[in-house]
Amino acid sequence: MNIKLKFGLAVPMLLILMSPLAGQQGVETSPGRIQLAFDGLNRRAAGVNEISLDGPMLQLGIRMLSTSESDAQARAMLSRLKGVYIKSFRFDGEGKYSDSDLANVRRQLHGPGWAHIMSVHSRPDRQDVDVYVMSDGKGVAGMAIIVACPTELRVVNLVGPVDPAELSRLGGHFGIPQVDADAGRKDRNRQ
Repeated sequence: MNIKLKFGLAVPMLLILMSPLAGQQGVETSPGRIQLAFDGLNRRAAGVNEISLDGPMLQLGIRMLSTSESDAQARAMLSRLKGVYIKSFRFDGEGKYSDSDLANVRRQLHGPGWAHIMSVHSRPDRQDVDVYVMSDGKGVAGMAIIVACPTELRVVNLVGPVDPAELSRLGGHFGIPQVDADAGRKDRNRQ
């Protein structure tokens, strides 16, 4: 094979390989998108699950939902999103992660446009849930949810127009945790 032929095949192959990256790059820089980077936490976890759905893959995931009424509501909400990104860690014991492991994510969530809107702390379950939203001047552009338990850590990033009141409809889909918005109000009313 001569050099011209190799080069002639290399350019189209490079364009084909880079096309998925181009789509991802647009979403990664979208308002509401955070990077789910956790230095060294993968090595300490007994199990790591990661979901990255955007563009055509998100549409495919939406089509895979069942036709039940709750899934229809979740499907409607998901269809407005640009991306769903989830990173979940399961540990074989307590004390395998600390707040410092979340420093990179929390630093992003304290950046411009982000606001902490809800915390739910469950003593019996020893579970803490924090919800953040990103507004871009036109409305909500994204949401991030951090769920911390003694042996599990999950961070969810929804990119696109999200109504926080509809969050409970997504619980249980794609690994998104159940979040009871009323629980946060009940906790605040007790104080």
